[in-house]
Amino acid sequence: MSRVVVIIGAQWGDEGKGKVVDLLAERFDVVARYQGGHNAGHSVKVGEKAYALHLIPSGIIHPGKTCVLGNGMVIDPIAFFAEADRLSAQGLQVTPERVKVSARAHLILPYHRALDHTSEERLGNEKVGTTLRGIGPAYEDKAGRRGIRVADAVNPELLRSRIERNIEDANLVIRRYRGTTLD
Repeated sequence: MSRVVVIIGAQWGDEGKGKVVDLLAERFDVVARYQGGHNAGHSVKVGEKAYALHLIPSGIIHPGKTCVLGNGMVIDPIAFFAEADRLSAQGLQVTPERVKVSARAHLILPYHRALDHTSEERLGNEKVGTTLRGIGPAYEDKAGRRGIRVADAVNPELLRSRIERNIEDANLVIRRYRGTTLD
């Protein structure tokens, strides 16, 4: 019979989920992240090597484990590939066979970061204190049904049209608060 263990953080992050998952990962075939982005992360030390993880589940450290980035995640493609390259350079097997990304996960794009910056600037002394990585605005797009999913990247025309529409919308907000608009 299969076993499923779910680690849930109920304190808005920073409660040590990643470290707990790493302790349990060796016992399971699949390690999945169901939500979140690359805002926090954690480090795992194995012997003398330290691995910094922000998007890719810590199961990647254990040979033969499948790591899943689920549909509830918001993924910055630049951050994802940089992390994959860094982990590969450290000797880990970060391959499509081991790392599966849901086609329904949403993408964080440059305009999300711009909106994050604009929002924080606008709030002044009352700013939220985000990581400015665009995670909140990407979730806003997801909830507002205008988000761009991983699957949209396979259709360049659709992707371009959605990005153009979303940049237009983002520029309305950015312009309103006198930020630097996007092309």
